[in-house]
Amino acid sequence: MLKEAIYHQSDSTYSYPLDEKTLCIKLRTKKDDLKRVILCYGDRYEPVPRVTMFEKEMNKVFTDDLFDYYEIQISPSFNRICYYFKLEDEKETIYYAQQRFYKEPPEDRNRYFIFAYICRGDLYKAHSWWRDSIFYQIFVDRFNKEELDEAWFDEPTNKRMFGGNLRGIIDRLDYIEELGVNAIYLTPIFESPSCHKYDTIDYYDIDKSFGNKNIFKELVEKCHKRGIRVILDAVFNHTSSEFFAFKDAMKKGKKSKYFDWYFINEDGTYEMFGQSKNMPKLNTTNDEVKKYLLNIAKYWIEEFDIDGWRLDVANEIDHKFWREFREAVKSVKEDAIIIGEVWDGAESYLRGDQYDSSMNYPFMHAALEVFARGNMKLKELDAYMQNLYARYRRDIRYNLLNLIDSHDTARFLYECKNDKEKLKLAAFYMFTTIGIPMIFYGDEAGLSGANDPHCRITMDFQNIDKELFSFYKNLTRVRKEVKALKVGEYRKCYVDEDVYAFSRFVDDEEVLCIFSLSNKEKSFEIGLKGEYMDILNNKTVKVEGKLDIEPYGKMVLKIR
Repeated sequence: MLKEAIYHQSDSTYSYPLDEKTLCIKLRTKKDDLKRVILCYGDRYEPVPRVTMFEKEMNKVFTDDLFDYYEIQISPSFNRICYYFKLEDEKETIYYAQQRFYKEPPEDRNRYFIFAYICRGDLYKAHSWWRDSIFYQIFVDRFNKEELDEAWFDEPTNKRMFGGNLRGIIDRLDYIEELGVNAIYLTPIFESPSCHKYDTIDYYDIDKSFGNKNIFKELVEKCHKRGIRVILDAVFNHTSSEFFAFKDAMKKGKKSKYFDWYFINEDGTYEMFGQSKNMPKLNTTNDEVKKYLLNIAKYWIEEFDIDGWRLDVANEIDHKFWREFREAVKSVKEDAIIIGEVWDGAESYLRGDQYDSSMNYPFMHAALEVFARGNMKLKELDAYMQNLYARYRRDIRYNLLNLIDSHDTARFLYECKNDKEKLKLAAFYMFTTIGIPMIFYGDEAGLSGANDPHCRITMDFQNIDKELFSFYKNLTRVRKEVKALKVGEYRKCYVDEDVYAFSRFVDDEEVLCIFSLSNKEKSFEIGLKGEYMDILNNKTVKVEGKLDIEPYGKMVLKIR
C-alpha cells in the first residue's frame, strides 16, 4: 500500500456538505492499489468513553493515470461528525486519521478527522436551469445587424466596428431557438471605445453602437418568452483609461478622491491588464470601488432581469471581493449564475462561496490535443478528464462551462484544418461529458478563423453550413432529452487507440456515449447484449457482446 499517495483534507473539496443532512467525503489513493475503502464515522459528542462508529464502503468514482478517487455521501442523525478511513489491500488493513496511519484506530476521537458542524450559511445551492442550459456565446459586433452591406464581410480586424448590435440579435432569435440553445452569453455591451468592449467607459449605459436600454430590455424579455436566459460580461478587473475615475486620478494625482481606485505609482505609471495601457487595473480592496461595482452587479439584474454574470479576468481579483459580489448578486436573484473566466484550475473559486461555474479552458486544451491536433491519446484523455472532475466538488462539477473555443482563441474548425468531422467529434464529447456545453457563435454554421481578430468573424446567415447546423441541433435535442447527460455521474466503459465509450448515469437512467476517431469501421467488446436505442441517430442497435461503430461514428445508447 503506497501511503504517500493517500490524501484527504477535512472541510475542503474532500469533505463538504451537500445539504443540512448530507456530507460528501472523498479520498485519494494510488491507482489500483486498494481492494476496499471503508468510511468509519460517528457522533463526535456521543457521551460514551469510545465513540460508536458506523461503517460504509466508499465507491471508486474516478481514476486517472496515477490515482483512484473514492467518494461517499452520508446522512447521519447527528451533525458533529468524526471519522477515519479503513483501508484494505491484498496484504493488510490499516486506518487513516488526521494524516496519520494506524494498525488500530485511535481511541481518542479528537485524533480522527472532524467535520465540526454542517452550517446552514455554508451550504451551496445549485439551480436546475444551470445544468439544463446550452450556452451560446455572442460577440455582439460580429453577429448580426438589421441591414447588411458588403463591408460586413470584410476581413476581421480590431481597428473598427462592423455594426453588429442588439437589434440584430433580436432579429435572429428564431435561428437561436431553432439551434436549441437556451442561454445567451453576450460579450460586453457597455459604453467603450473598442469593438470588443472590454475597456469600459460607463457601466451604467449601453454602447450606442449596440443600441440602448430599451432595446436591451426588449431583447431580454423576448428571450425569456422563448425560455432563453441572458448572461452579461462584467469587466471588474480594469476599466478604460477614459473612465471618469481614472481620468480624474491621472489629472489630480493624490488629490483625486479616485486616486486609490487604481494602483498608481509615484512616477505616474500604473498597474494594467496585461500590457494594455488603455486598461488600468482597479483596486477592488477599496471600499468605494467595491460599492460602485457591487451596485452595478445588482443594477442590471434589478432593472433588466438578466440571469447572471460572466466575470472577465476573474482570477486577478481578490477572493474577498468575489465573496461579497456573490452575496450582492444572490440578494437580488438567487438563481442568477456567476461564471468566472479562469484559464487553469478554478478550485479555489468553486467551493460554493464565490462562483457557480468557470469557463472550463482545461477541457478546451484537452479537446484541442485529442480531436484537432492528435497529440493526446484517448486513454490520456480519459485520465485527464477524470482528474479534472475529481478536483471539484460533486455539486459544482456539473456546472463547469465547457467550451472548445471562444472570442479569445482560434476557431476550433481552424485548429482542425477545416475538417468538420474533427469538429463534430469534439462537439459530441462536449455535449455528452460532465459540464454545461457552450457554442461560440458560428461554430454551428461552419465559421473558421485563427486567433483574435480572425476568430471574431462576422456571421453569414445566407451561407450557413446546413449539415453542420443540423448536427449541432441534434446534439442540443439529445442533451435536453437525457437527464443523465445533465446531472449524471461518469464512468469509463471502454477505451483503445480509436474508440472511447463512457457511461453517464443517474438512479433511473443510464446512457452509453461512444465515439470513434478512426476513418474506418471499428468493432470492439462492450459487454452488452440485446437491442438498444441509439437516441443520437434515432435507430435501434443490436449488440451481442461486440459493437460495431462506423468511421468517425458517434452514438448515445439508452441502457436503462
